[in-house]
Amino acid sequence: MKSETYFFFKRFFLYVIPSVLAFAMSGIYAIVDGYFVGNRVGDPGITAINLVYPAVALTQALGTGIGMGGAVRYSIQRASGRNREADRYVGVTTACLFMAAAAVTAAFLPLIPWFLNVLGAAGVVWQYGRVYLVIVIGGAVCQIFGTGVTPLVRNSGEAAFSMVIMTAGFITNVFLDYLFIWVWDSGVAGAAVATVLGQLVTAVGGMGFLMKRKLPVWQLRFSGKYFSDIMRVGLSAFGVTLCPNISLLLMNLFLMRYGGDQAVACYAVVSYASCIVYLMLQGVGDGCQPLFSDYYGKGDKQSLRRVQAMAFVTAEAVGILCFVLLFLTRSHVGRLFGASWEVSAAVVDRLPIILVGFLFLAAARVVTACFYATGQSGRSAVLVYSEEVFLLVLLLILPRFFGETAVWWSMSGAQILAGGWAVFMGIAVEGASRRE
Repeated sequence: MKSETYFFFKRFFLYVIPSVLAFAMSGIYAIVDGYFVGNRVGDPGITAINLVYPAVALTQALGTGIGMGGAVRYSIQRASGRNREADRYVGVTTACLFMAAAAVTAAFLPLIPWFLNVLGAAGVVWQYGRVYLVIVIGGAVCQIFGTGVTPLVRNSGEAAFSMVIMTAGFITNVFLDYLFIWVWDSGVAGAAVATVLGQLVTAVGGMGFLMKRKLPVWQLRFSGKYFSDIMRVGLSAFGVTLCPNISLLLMNLFLMRYGGDQAVACYAVVSYASCIVYLMLQGVGDGCQPLFSDYYGKGDKQSLRRVQAMAFVTAEAVGILCFVLLFLTRSHVGRLFGASWEVSAAVVDRLPIILVGFLFLAAARVVTACFYATGQSGRSAVLVYSEEVFLLVLLLILPRFFGETAVWWSMSGAQILAGGWAVFMGIAVEGASRRE
């Protein structure tokens, strides 16, 4: 007879493995445009996409935050036996996704030229950035629903199908990138269209699944209380998705100041390479989230602690593996994205600096997921956004004395500080819980 421990481990990995694989696909999804554009258009194209990507990520982060907020509240209510309340959170979540899509499209489209000017884009980079943003922001509803429905699918007990719909979107994006950019020579515009249509596939697949499971996704309703509950939890999930792109924005601004266009192009390649790692670490946290919420809703503290321990080990293993693989292959990364010889050589020197922060970031992602999955949204938000505060402070101080190299070390330094802060907060909360 199989032991309780066997079933516990089985349940853990049935949630976490599909989530990590799905987020790995999402990471590849994020770099596919850079790969095709870089190899077809060159450094100006990849620089433009890298510069404007924080704006694109904002739409995805909104969807993720709202979807995760609704999914966490749904899971906790279901685990507590309040099924009617759980279903109401689904309807409110869908309504919030629609409102967010409409708001992003209406508010941001007129601001695109201003945004590009603030980023310091000029010439052909400005033109490429404008084309990309107009198409992607115009299709914000696809982005927001594509990222918003996947947490609901995962928390309904189908982590594997969540991976399937994300993979379907990824495959669609890759195929259309090849078709639009390499076959039809549509350049940056083709990359943007492929991105939107890929997310559309994920959104349609997710909504179809939720409807088949008879979850009330079309019972659109708005409630101040439910909206507040979703937003409190979603603020942290929103930050986990968006903050790497705030880091991207800050790094671009300071690298443009201290290193110029070539330094920004180098960071574009490095950020594409490291994007998969960040998302895989997020996948560990988000994969554990349904388990965190379920055991929290049931009041099973012992199982909750076991999941936390396993999540830490898994996240650190992922961080170490990615560190080793990227370090060993760093000389090939620039060429993979069609970067010039000068940019590729700079990647070899700069990528190891960024890799240092991965091991510390792993702890931060797990603690963050545990906090927002168990109703500790305030602590989770503090932890998420403190990483960006650390980065900004280091960027304002270190490069003044040590130049461009210090910009790169500021990123790793911020992740080291965030990881240490996460461990401290986790230990403090656990100690308080045991004393109760």
